[in-house]
Amino acid sequence: MTAAASAPASSGVVSSAGHWRQGVQLSGAVVAAYLVSEFLGLPESLWAVMSALIVMRPGAGSTLDAGLNRLKGTLAGTLSGLAGAWLVHLGANPNFTTLGAAAALALSTAWLPSLRSAPIAALIVLSGVTSTELSALHVAGLRVVEIGIGVATGLAISLFMGGASHARPAFDAVCVSVLRLIADSVADDLSCVPQTPSHREARAAIIRLAVRELSVFAVRADRNATLAQRLRGRRPGEVDECARIARLLARVSHDASLFARLAKSAPPTRDDLAWQSLGRVVSESLQSASNALENSRPAAFGALRHYCLQASENDSGESFAVASPLPWIAPAARLLMEDLVTLTRQRATATR
Repeated sequence: MTAAASAPASSGVVSSAGHWRQGVQLSGAVVAAYLVSEFLGLPESLWAVMSALIVMRPGAGSTLDAGLNRLKGTLAGTLSGLAGAWLVHLGANPNFTTLGAAAALALSTAWLPSLRSAPIAALIVLSGVTSTELSALHVAGLRVVEIGIGVATGLAISLFMGGASHARPAFDAVCVSVLRLIADSVADDLSCVPQTPSHREARAAIIRLAVRELSVFAVRADRNATLAQRLRGRRPGEVDECARIARLLARVSHDASLFARLAKSAPPTRDDLAWQSLGRVVSESLQSASNALENSRPAAFGALRHYCLQASENDSGESFAVASPLPWIAPAARLLMEDLVTLTRQRATATR
């Protein structure tokens, strides 16, 4: 299978690996928030649903961060809303009071970004101050309870569906997919089949997108892994382990792209069979690294090591070391080999 054929499927794993689970989580949080509010007999259950929608994130760790910020903003917005309700009770214009409170809280987020939900909370509280059935204080209390239900429901659903415990395996699966995408690309670049510039650029763009999305996935996985360790009563380990692996994989992508550039700069009389052999070796080394991440087995880089050798001369000027069969390849091969070895070692250390 060529890289062009496999690229959309491979890169799609990075962007859609958790989309199905995320959709189910979001739907479950909406239903649960509504049912809890209805069970408690709250008059406006949809405010809890709105809070669940605002708080929910793809992972449990990021949901917790959003939930805590939501609670901070809710507290600040509720206090501002109560102050506005008191002013309305004294005769202030409800519309001007609501607008002023929301604008002031929105301005405060320039210095306190965690309070971005405060204007929303203030609007929710002040939305019922003109009601003739309930007092402003009663409305504010109901709104706070409904927001709290939405926050708690979103976090509970995220934890219940295993977002924290499955963060690292999902990240490893994405790493395997990206490595295999790079392997297919190298095999195509050094094959005997001519590649059009548009085809190469499209494939390179897909790889760049996959690597960029992997870095976002890594941040999410690190947050979720840290949360999972805390939930088990353990002290969190390396806080940015997945992020470091993502950066290393980006370097591997750059290392692998060097071979195509070197092949392009080779003289017209180049040995195409030798370049094709190099492409197979590099592709197999990348596949071996992906298999090592997937199955926790040692990777085999013996064939790639042959291309890392560089001819040396003794004092008499005679070459005594085996040289790489292609010119200019040894430095690029050593860069790729070093990063692949580091990648597999870091993953093996993380699983201990």
